[in-house]
Amino acid sequence: MRTDNIEELITRFKQQDRTALARLISLIENDPELANEIFRHFETAKETYIIGLTGAPGVGKSTLINQIVQKLLDQGKSIGIMSIDPTSPFSGGAFLGDRIRMSSIQTDKVFMRSMASRGAVGGLSRASYDICLLYEAFGMDLIIVETVGAGQSEVDVLKLADTIIVINVPGLGDSIQCQKAGITEIGDILVVNKKDLGGEEIAVQLDLMLDDAVMYIGQTGWRPPVVQTNAISGEGVDELIEEIWNHKEHIELAGILEKKRKKRLKDKLIALIQHRIEKHVMDHIYPTIKDSVLNQIYEKKYNVYNLAGTVSDSFLSQLKRSKQS
Repeated sequence: MRTDNIEELITRFKQQDRTALARLISLIENDPELANEIFRHFETAKETYIIGLTGAPGVGKSTLINQIVQKLLDQGKSIGIMSIDPTSPFSGGAFLGDRIRMSSIQTDKVFMRSMASRGAVGGLSRASYDICLLYEAFGMDLIIVETVGAGQSEVDVLKLADTIIVINVPGLGDSIQCQKAGITEIGDILVVNKKDLGGEEIAVQLDLMLDDAVMYIGQTGWRPPVVQTNAISGEGVDELIEEIWNHKEHIELAGILEKKRKKRLKDKLIALIQHRIEKHVMDHIYPTIKDSVLNQIYEKKYNVYNLAGTVSDSFLSQLKRSKQS
């Protein structure tokens, strides 16, 4: 995309044009390289609070988000929602079911975007960090990230969220035991949704699991509350939102929020550096590997590890020479 077109979008974006926001998100999602061009136009000074929700498919994440958003709107908040959908193995695009399930939210104070996970580990799209930055720059008071409910790999949500909500429901059999070493342990707030189906028993199980997590609780000073909700009726949602604010206050006062955000910046910085190095390797080293060399490796005449060492040593030597000059 031409630079002047991006500058036009940025101008409209700064004027609170939601169409420009949507277009910039699409550009970043489809071509992450454009983030360099987009973000050089502005620095976001606002630190928007990020809430992550995760849980197995069918626990009612989207319905619960609908209720949470309605309550937050009543508190005068503006909200950016990012729902990471599974990627179709055939088209590479998202299934986009959450956009349909949350279609009842119709207000200028809410912007909702479904995105494809694109096979990223943990279900989080590679562009998710940048899109959170766009929401911040747009002036959103809160960001809600809903992740693909795929199990333990959802710990990647830690890289984005300030408060993590893990949702369970009654009737999932051994799911609590399966999650014991996974996403349940990352939750700052544990929710038992569909409480009308027998939420008391699972709430007791979660409380018992928290008794075993005394080391983590001791490190943070926070024992995750267990909140029972009914996303259809809205029961328990007020209590859930109160616990979100309680957790926010706790991590602010304890200095945990600042540490989380600095860690997030460091992770992004390292990821950007790694990406640029990988791009240089693909652009300048990959084309130099000749078929004759590959044939020797294939025929076991040369060791692939030895070659990798030789090539990487040569690359690092070139970097040192260029730095000295």
